[in-house]
Parts: sequence; structure tokens; C-alpha cells
Amino acid sequence: MILLEAGRRSERGFDAKMIFAAQLSDRGHAVVIDEETVPDKFERSQKYEVAPYLARIDGPRISTVLMIGAEDIDDATLARLRGLGLGPDVRVVAIGRFPDRQSEIGARSRLAYALGREPGTFNISDHYKGDLHVTALSPLAALEIPAAASIADVPEVFLFLPAEWLDEPQTLPILAAFDNVPGFRLNVVMPSAGKDVVKRSRYTGLNVFGYSELGPSILARRADVAVFYGDAVPGERMAALAVDLMASGKPVVDCTQNASFQTSGAPVLRGPEELAALQNFLEFTVLVNADSIGREARLSPWLEARRLSKLEAEFGLAPPARPDPVAPDARVLFMPTNGNGLGHAQRCALIADEFEKPERASFAAFPTCVPLIKGRGFPCLPLVQKSPDFPEDYANDIVNYLRLRRTLSPADHLVFDGGYVFESIFRTIHETGCRATWIRRGLWRPGQISEAQIERERIFNRIILPGEAFEELNADYSQGHRMRRVGPIVQPTPGTDPAGVRTRLARMLGVEFDSLVVTMLGGGVAADRSAQLQRVCGLLARRPGCLHLIVVWPNSKIAPGIYGWENTHVVRTHNSLALCTAADFVVSAVGYNSFHELMYHRIPSIFVPQVAPYMDDQERRARAASDRDLAVTVLAHELLGLERAVSGMFAGQGAEIRQRLEALELPETGNRAAAGLIEEELCP
Repeated sequence: MILLEAGRRSERGFDAKMIFAAQLSDRGHAVVIDEETVPDKFERSQKYEVAPYLARIDGPRISTVLMIGAEDIDDATLARLRGLGLGPDVRVVAIGRFPDRQSEIGARSRLAYALGREPGTFNISDHYKGDLHVTALSPLAALEIPAAASIADVPEVFLFLPAEWLDEPQTLPILAAFDNVPGFRLNVVMPSAGKDVVKRSRYTGLNVFGYSELGPSILARRADVAVFYGDAVPGERMAALAVDLMASGKPVVDCTQNASFQTSGAPVLRGPEELAALQNFLEFTVLVNADSIGREARLSPWLEARRLSKLEAEFGLAPPARPDPVAPDARVLFMPTNGNGLGHAQRCALIADEFEKPERASFAAFPTCVPLIKGRGFPCLPLVQKSPDFPEDYANDIVNYLRLRRTLSPADHLVFDGGYVFESIFRTIHETGCRATWIRRGLWRPGQISEAQIERERIFNRIILPGEAFEELNADYSQGHRMRRVGPIVQPTPGTDPAGVRTRLARMLGVEFDSLVVTMLGGGVAADRSAQLQRVCGLLARRPGCLHLIVVWPNSKIAPGIYGWENTHVVRTHNSLALCTAADFVVSAVGYNSFHELMYHRIPSIFVPQVAPYMDDQERRARAASDRDLAVTVLAHELLGLERAVSGMFAGQGAEIRQRLEALELPETGNRAAAGLIEEELCP
């Protein structure tokens, strides 16, 4: 195992370690970074980036120590190395930009004193003639990347711009014009301050990456062409991106003011310094000749001198063995999220059931969903939920990112069902290169449709939009070839006889009843419905011969006072539909799954919408049914209205609603259509 160290503990040194770690890891080496060296000031995106390499260092596991920035070694680094107790067989190499022989000897002496033996040294200044970034701490090596057969039909162009260029009033309009060119897709990379300016402007549709939002090796896998503007090479990360692109045979265009890429001797094209002239240069000079430009770059002596294989020989690292590539069977990993995620998990399971080969489906879900998923016969990787005990509110998502990263391969397909695209999903799709689908239900409230969410839909190959039962509830929040609408996702008939269910309930509970009411108002996750539950329990306690079942998910919380009501029983189950089909009527919240199950299975209902700000617009959904006299809508604060609605159901309104539901024509369900769209995306 290789331990990466930096001569001086600093944010810059740690960032350089992450860049070098990604290169070594992509090559196949096992690399670690000491968790004790994490700087105090550390961006959220960087915590995700370093997570695969961060470890509590155990000296006996280390075979090699590579120290970058060895021209400037501080006492803290020396003390840490001494404290590790590295054995005599551990090779230590000091990598630096030593201005002269004396400084190299000085660094070696300091390390020898701490280690008890002489380290090796590697002077970047001696080995790299015509350095791309003369102050970079990372060696900026070129990976042995197989050359792509050709760039994509619609190439991905990555354009770096300094944040101060946004002060020029024409910059954003020019970028917006580029973004509508059909010949390529534009991706802008700039410092975080610049990205924030773009997202606050009217040009929020631009696809912008922050400077350190994703590692350079990940960006290099996505890019077909990279273009750099500014005064000089824009930092170590962009230098690493450029080297990775050259190594993979993709064009790099130098539009910097002082031609800093070109003057280093790197195999790049000199481009126009004026941003407005870039489009024609890309279309008629670069893209039409991209393959030949890439081939010439890969044959460049400048690039050959920087091959990582040469560094391996210098550092005494054995090239990692590469197993013969075996094309794995493409798998589908469903990831339902948001809240407890049970409704999302159920929807995904219904779609997975429709696969021609259901055994290709597996899940990654929160612990609350695992019993439901396994009960449906699917394997499930447990994810970590948020906890107030974690140091940051996204700490669990970093762990989930690591689990997804280890699970998925480029041949696999990730299917996400939820409203918020977490960083773990965003990074996993970019990093693994797997295909991805977003199952995104609609009926968002005003203000929920954020630019951040629309922006992140770009990472998905396909977005499946499950429809609503009534057409006026369907809305398109974005357009494009990715969007595919299907019918409502609905649980099929449970296959149970309603009369038989009622008989079994009477026997199990030891009660005789002639009317059955089911209440499903949730378990307090979105909103506290104790008052409404108490009201319904009180109303039904006065009715002889009535059995009232409060049906909740197994992990839901119920107020203790509920258990004391006459005629009322609490049932914890994942299979509420069988009970609902046997009921005279149902009192229910108006979530997507519950609503469509009640409508499609023709069950009279009193709808009490949830109104949490992060939920879909349940009131609109309920009103669409009640305005057609297919249900009764009672808002949460209308307790007297709830009493009238329950009395009306017993007085014959329930039977009338059932008749209208039986005559109702509803759209064809979309379970099989959604499964087919996902299967189309699988690798053959």
C-alpha cells in the first residue's frame, strides 16, 4: 500500500495529494492518505473526493511512502513519519522541485534523521523539461489511458474561465450562444465564486462545474475537448485535467493570454484569445480534426516523458497486475430516497417486478426500506441515514457514496427515485461512468422546482415521469430527449378476497363487525396527524359493529393515546392494499402511491392532504378527485369537516362514490412501460 504525504501540511499540499492519489488509484495502485493530515479548512466537495483514500494509518500496512512537495518539509510531517514506525523495508521517495543539489541533499538529510535511513529522491525539475505548471506539487503524470476510437457524436467541450471574466458584460451572452450550438455540448469550469454568479444570473441554464467540484480525472473521462482561458495555466487541477486529456488522445486548446500551455512544449493547439471567436475555431479546426490531433498528442515526446509508468520505475513501484477484462452482466441498482423512502422503494419494486429478468435488479436503500425490499425478493445494500450524532449533516451521504462507488461498474445502470439528487449519486454517476435513470414524480409545489435540481438532471441518460390519474395534474418542468412519460405506477390487485380478509380479521382480533374503516395518515414523518387520528377514532368509537384499523409502515410512530380507543386497532404492515380493498371506505393522506392505489382499485376515500413544504402538492391531487365526486377532501385543520365526511360515508355517500369509481376510465398503468425504458438502457 502506498502512503501519500506532502512536505508541508497545508490546504494546497492536501489538494495535490488528492490529485496524485486519483492518478495512482486509476492506475490500479492501493493508495491511502493519512486522515490526521486533513486541513481545518476543507470544502464539502473535497471531503467526497478524498473519502476513497482517507484512512487511519497503520505502519505495518505501508509498503511505500511518496512525499510530494519535498523541497519544503515542516516539522509536523517529520514527526508524523517518525511516529508511524515504518519498517526498514518501506521505500520512501521524496518528490520535489529542488532548485539545486544542495536543497535536495538538505531534504534527504531531514528525512533520514526522522526515518533512521536514507530516502530516495526525485527532482521533477530535472526529469520534466518544459514543465506545464512550474509550482505544482503533484508530479502531474500522464496515465496510460487507452485511446478512444473517436470522440462522441456530440462532443463534450469543457471550457475553463476565470471568475473575473464574468465582469465583462458580453461573457455570459457569448456562453449562452455556445450552449445552443448543436455541434457540441458546453460545460464551463470556473472557481466557485464564478459559478455562484452564473447561478444567480438569468443564464442559469449553463452547465457549470466549480473548480474543485469534481476531481480532474473524473472531468477528463467526461471531456472530449478542453479549452483554457486566463492569464496562465489555471492551477494544478486544470493542469492535471489537461495532461489526462492529452494522454487519452483528446484535443487541448490553449487560449491563455501568455500561451502558457503551448510554451511548455505540451502537445496543445493554440486557440483564439477572444471568446467570441472560439465557436468557429472549435467547429472548423478542432472537432473536424479531433482524432488526428489526439493521435499526434499521444506520440509527443513531451507526453512520453511524463508517463506514469516511468514514474513507477523511478519509485520502485511494480506495475499493478491487470486481470483479463471480463464483461460483467449489466445490473440495475435501484436507489429510492427521501424521508424514510418507503413509498419510493415500493414504486421501484413494482417496476423491478416487471423486468423480463427480475434477477438483474438489486437495491441500495435506507434501513427502513430493507424489509420491504427483501420481502419482495430483491437483494438490498443498506445505506446510512442522517443522524444528529454525525459531525456534518451530509456525513452519511459520504458513506453512501463509498458504498455506491464500490458496488457499481461502468456496465451497470443506476435508477434513482426521489426528489433530491444527492451528492453521492451525482459523483457516483460521473466517477463510474455507469448509465443512470431518474424516476421523478411530478406535482411539485411552487418554489420546489429549483435550478439545482433541473441542473442535475443532465447527469441522467433518461428521466422517467410517472403520470397522474388526471391529466391536469401532469406538468413538464423541463423538456428534452431524456424525458419519457409513462402511466401511473400502481400496485396490482393483491389477489385476496375482500370477504375472506374481513373474516380473517374478525377471527384474529376476536371481534364481530359489519363495517370496516381503514385510516392511513402516515406516521408523523411529514406532519403530525395525531389530532386527526384522535378525531376519527372518537367518531368510530361511537359506532357499534365498526372495526377501525389504523394502518402504518412498520417503523412509524403512533401516539400512545391511540391504542385506548374502542373499535380501533393499529396494524403495522407493508401490505396495506389488501386491507383497503376490504374496507367500506378509507381515510388517507394523498401521497402518489396511496392515491393511485385507492383510485385504481375503486375504493371510496376521505383524503386528508399532507402539507409539508418538501412534499408534492397533495391538496391539488385530492381536489382533482373530489371535484369529480370520486372522493371527499378534508384539509388537516377542518376537524368538523372530517366529522361530516365520515358521517356522509356511512349515510350512503361511500356507496355512491364506489359506483362512480367503477365507471371511471383511468390511464393505463405504467409499470411495464417504465421497466421497458430501463431495460432499453442496459448494456447488451
